[in-house]
Amino acid sequence: MSLIWWILPAIAGVIGLMLLFAGFGKLARLKPASGAMRLLFGVGFMGLAGIVAFAGLNLQTYKRLTKERNAATVKFIALEGEPGAYHVDLTLSDGTKKLEADGSQPVLRGNQFEIGAQVIKFRPMANMLGYDSIYRLDFIEGREARRYSTEAVKEAVSNGIALAENPGLDVHALAEQQGGRFGIDAEYGSASYQPMADGYEYVVNITQDALIARPTEETRTKIDKAAYPGFETGKETD
Repeated sequence: MSLIWWILPAIAGVIGLMLLFAGFGKLARLKPASGAMRLLFGVGFMGLAGIVAFAGLNLQTYKRLTKERNAATVKFIALEGEPGAYHVDLTLSDGTKKLEADGSQPVLRGNQFEIGAQVIKFRPMANMLGYDSIYRLDFIEGREARRYSTEAVKEAVSNGIALAENPGLDVHALAEQQGGRFGIDAEYGSASYQPMADGYEYVVNITQDALIARPTEETRTKIDKAAYPGFETGKETD
């Protein structure tokens, strides 16, 4: 929560308390008129402190519910000699890279990738108090975009790698069972999918509600060129 929304009500509250004590002091000295005036202003400042504090909490709701945090960046590099296969350069928000057990980069196959996460979301009041949704990246996979048909149910093959282990207590499962007792609104999986090709790079963010993979500007241009052959970005003219 922004510091100003603590400072303003704190100042109003201190002034209100000072006026209240002064008012009671005047009343004790049998000065009802001046005492009542100070009590009135004291109550007013205390009320103002409460209004400002609750207004700040309300505004913070809008801010926190639209807040995005970086979860990862991912870039694909074509694997030589194997069309449709790509090395995955995946960097998590803490700077660590996801590698295979032998230290090599994972390889995904297909023309589309999907990255998913497990999310635990708190109720709005908890958000106002600073409890953001928490998440854990779960997997990244490669696949073919047109792997199903509209005519019949088909099986599809994907390939991928897990991004997290599940040691100790399964918090996500516990949240499903007992979350309502601890201010948890929902627990669910969220995923985002995008085209996969050589040199494509994405920034993966997490909001209070969803995982989002956005292409960089260079990648967006490459996607547009692939979708619309001959596409060129506009050039500035004098």
